[in-house]
Amino acid sequence: MPVPLRPGLEGDLDLRGFLGLDPEVKVGYENIRVYFKIDADISEQEKEDLIQMAQKYSPVFNSVSKPVPVTVGLDKA
Repeated sequence: MPVPLRPGLEGDLDLRGFLGLDPEVKVGYENIRVYFKIDADISEQEKEDLIQMAQKYSPVFNSVSKPVPVTVGLDKA
C-alpha cells in the first residue's frame, strides 16, 4: 500500500552570487531544508523512522550532504 507523501524543499541562497553580481558571494546554497508531510495511519515515531530510512538510503541526500567529485566537459559527439 503506497504511503501518501508530500515532500518540500527550501533553501537559503544569496542571489548576488547566483547572478554573478558579487564575486565575493558564494554561488551555491548556504543551507537546504527538506521536509515531508506523511498522511498515513502510522505513529509519529514510525513517520520519523521512515524519514531516517529514506535519508540513509537516498542517493540524492548522500550526494548533496557528502560532496562527491563532479566532472564537467563538452560532449563532442
